[in-house]
Amino acid sequence: MSPLTLTARDAPPADDGPTRRLAPVQPRTMVEQAAEAVVAAAARGAFLPGDRLVEAEIARDLGISRVPVREALRLLESQGIVASTPYKGMRLMQVTSRGVAELSRVRAALEALALREIIAAELGRDGLDLARRAADMHERALSHADPAAVVAADVAFHGELCRLSGNAALHALWMGLARQLCVVWGLGQGVRESATIVAEHHALLDRLVEGDAVGAVASLESHIAWHESFDFEAAIEARRRKRR
Repeated sequence: MSPLTLTARDAPPADDGPTRRLAPVQPRTMVEQAAEAVVAAAARGAFLPGDRLVEAEIARDLGISRVPVREALRLLESQGIVASTPYKGMRLMQVTSRGVAELSRVRAALEALALREIIAAELGRDGLDLARRAADMHERALSHADPAAVVAADVAFHGELCRLSGNAALHALWMGLARQLCVVWGLGQGVRESATIVAEHHALLDRLVEGDAVGAVASLESHIAWHESFDFEAAIEARRRKRR
């Protein structure tokens, strides 16, 4: 979730000669932090889908200049988190129940493949240790009041499952969806009982330890099925009324 960007100023000097075709890529640390701050604010409900994201206001709140904020918004636009409309500026992605259902089906397909590849690799209990730690971290996050922390921990758990698949392309595709999932999952905080979510994470891990591919995929499908029935548009409207 920390992509690097390459801009015109990264181009190598003209006198570098033919041996150096590309300049070293430098991490945009402040840009990445600004992008994460915007996504976390969306997960908390500070920004709702369709809200205008004002560069100057974000820079002021973060205590940084407008330049990294501008680059962060462009980065988020490339990831589908932010949409730019002529004469209307940058706005947080729109969220509809249909759009969430479509996103969920793509995410489910990627994670189901990850589960099958984990089982094929025969990682066993020890090989799944990092995933179990991620599940435990998510459980601890649920005891705090910050929805962004809960969402981040949930993303970390499911992202770890995709990483453990050993399929780099799969993991990269999933991470490309991760920030959109953060926005969506933020809207769904409090919909389901925390204990149920925790139990489902551990049931999924148990199926993986047992090498039960069918059971693992069934556990995953049951875990994410609520997205199909939840009215995200009504939830957004309720939040708008609450903050007026």
